[in-house]
Amino acid sequence: MDAESTATLVRAFVTSRIDYCNSVHVGAPKALIDKLQRVLIATANVTSETDKYDLGFSQLLHEKLQWLDVRDSVTFKLVVMVRRCLNPGHLSTSPSTVSHSVFVS
Repeated sequence: MDAESTATLVRAFVTSRIDYCNSVHVGAPKALIDKLQRVLIATANVTSETDKYDLGFSQLLHEKLQWLDVRDSVTFKLVVMVRRCLNPGHLSTSPSTVSHSVFVS
């Protein structure tokens, strides 16, 4: 299988599952986040045909593949959800009842 097909399959089946409902992992124990991070690293190894100990692997993960670490992805998803609730408008997908019940002090 060529590299492009492998990358497509990995994105479709693995990284999409890690990203799906990842806001549930807010406040999750570090051990759980570390397990998910190891899965992400393993998929990056398969996709890029590198070893996790290769020099510049972190740079490859962030710049070439454009993947966030699991902890950063969870935080990003939470921030986006809160922003949508606090700024209802034409781009907001939150119901108005949710928008009115979120307060920031």
